[in-house]
Amino acid sequence: MRQLDVNPSSSPVQSDRTEPTGPPEARRRRSVTPAEQRRRVVTWAQQNGVLFALLAMCAYFASQSDRFLTRGNINIILLQVAVTGIIAVPAAMLILAGYVDLSVGSVMVLSAIAFGQVIDGGGSELVAVIVALAVGTTWGLTSGFFISYLGFSPIVVTLGGLAAARGIAQVWSEAITVSGFSGTFGKLGIGRWFDTPIPIFLAGGVFLLGFYAWNQSTTGRHLAAIGSDEVAARAVGIRTKRMPLIVYGLSGLAAAIGGLIVTSQLDGASMSIGQGEELTVLTAVLLGGVSFKGGRGSLMGVLSGLLFLGALRNGLILLGVGTFWQQVAIGAALFFAAALDVLYQRLERLALEKGTDADESTGLTGITDDD
Repeated sequence: MRQLDVNPSSSPVQSDRTEPTGPPEARRRRSVTPAEQRRRVVTWAQQNGVLFALLAMCAYFASQSDRFLTRGNINIILLQVAVTGIIAVPAAMLILAGYVDLSVGSVMVLSAIAFGQVIDGGGSELVAVIVALAVGTTWGLTSGFFISYLGFSPIVVTLGGLAAARGIAQVWSEAITVSGFSGTFGKLGIGRWFDTPIPIFLAGGVFLLGFYAWNQSTTGRHLAAIGSDEVAARAVGIRTKRMPLIVYGLSGLAAAIGGLIVTSQLDGASMSIGQGEELTVLTAVLLGGVSFKGGRGSLMGVLSGLLFLGALRNGLILLGVGTFWQQVAIGAALFFAAALDVLYQRLERLALEKGTDADESTGLTGITDDD
């Protein structure tokens, strides 16, 4: 696909100019302006800042508790964030494209109730799993259709889904928990491979697929382009409606998988499943540096943000901090993530403005280093 030059400083003459001679390394060095260097520093800080915060926090908790860095406790942390991690991958992709899904917690419980009702009706666990996954995926695709193709607000649609999906689950189940599943299904949530809980492997597999889609395929670049400027993205041939629709379907599927894992862990399809999950997912994604306005972020940052939340909650438990204060800490982390997002946007805008002022003062506006 031919890439269009949307740089306002470019001119038609530049496309006819010959490439400069010299080693490729020298050309690359000359092409990096001070403004671009400042922008890269801001981007690096945005994608890696939470990682250093995670390391500092782990060092503090390790100094306060000998149990924090034990293998058993690390497995506990990873298990606690596994479901959130599975849901966070498509959630991050949606936010990268300028969308959001606030209904994932309710879709979790709706899928879990669908599983329980099929079992209660005499169906097999395999059929129940398929039905649960289909319910989650269909809900996500339906939300995506209203948002992508009909132009509804993502916040309004998914907030409505947050209330409606949980309400449907409650009516469907009559608030009765279905429990007593077989040992095979129970392994989904509490089974182990190589002395490591299975949900950790599932979350790791989802992140590997996410890394490939984000960094190795065109998916990540196209979603970022949609989040940056949907009109420009459509002009260069990106499917600005179909791609968000697909990711919404994946978000619903991930929520259904998360609901099944929690159902397996609890040995029951309970209405308590998924409560507040959308807040935890959103906090992890924003902490990871994905801009809520879209167009910027990395999945490695999301992983760091996810681990930061897991380590924070676990460390506070080891220090004997009460449950209510843990919720306050999670809320503070979300506020901090939002503040960082605003800070990064201002720093990036300041870097670009300084670069423009420097070009104007030297008369180099519209001229590249190749000139």
